Amino acid sequence: MVKKIALFFAVLLAVGGCAFEGPEELGRLVKEDPEFRQMIAARDQVHSQIKLIKDDLLSKKRTIDAQVERLRNDYDVYAKEQNVKIEKMRASVEANRDFLRKEIEIAEARLAARDKEIKSYQKTLGDVKDMLRESKGINLSSQEKQKWEERVLMLSEKIRPLSEEIQELKLQIRLKKRKIGFLR
Repeated sequence: MVKKIALFFAVLLAVGGCAFEGPEELGRLVKEDPEFRQMIAARDQVHSQIKLIKDDLLSKKRTIDAQVERLRNDYDVYAKEQNVKIEKMRASVEANRDFLRKEIEIAEARLAARDKEIKSYQKTLGDVKDMLRESKGINLSSQEKQKWEERVLMLSEKIRPLSEEIQELKLQIRLKKRKIGFLR
């Protein structure tokens, strides 16, 4: 065991004695060994070339980073311009949708008015027909009866175009809603 400890200390001293002492030690070794001088000169040349390569890499990196930054800025400007165009295009489509919505509102208002009007005519027509049916016990002159029948005919003639207009308005509203759906 004592031999192992002694051997350990001997190795430790040998390794510790091989440490690089500084420029004086290097100078002494270079003077003593011309081959080592060439090795040191080659090392210095390699370090110099490595420094040149690293400096060149750093310079290229900075140049490319500047180009990338310039390209990013160019892209940002271009993207903003394109986004403005996109918003204008979307706004024109939205304006068309708004126009169709407004037309639907107008058509729905007309539809409601025509629906109210036709219901009024239908109620009056129903009342007149009921009165004519129930007038069996009442004696109406032929002129009065003809007058009431003409009124029934007149109301029927007013209802028919209103009914057609209502169907047309419903169709227009349905078509405009589909058009809005396609403008999404």
